[in-house]
Amino acid sequence: MKNKKNRAEYADVKHKDEIKKLNRVIGQLEGVQKMLGEKRKLEAVLTQCKAIHSALKSVETRILKAHLEAALDGIVKLEKKKNRAEKVAELEELFRQAS
Repeated sequence: MKNKKNRAEYADVKHKDEIKKLNRVIGQLEGVQKMLGEKRKLEAVLTQCKAIHSALKSVETRILKAHLEAALDGIVKLEKKKNRAEKVAELEELFRQAS
């Protein structure tokens, strides 16, 4: 039941820019695949792999930030200390998973 509740809380979070960036990453992955098929130089392949890794890390950070902002807005609106503590615990778990 918790997952449905979390989805509702973050339903307004838009990820338009992240989706665009992920589409670029897909293109980069296809490029690396082609490079490997063409037996391109290792340095060029590794450079592309690093760029992909960096782009994915950026997307991950932006997604986490957006959800953190939404969660903090929700925490501020909670009146009961117990409910706020539960939300903070959920955020702590989210950060553990992201690390």
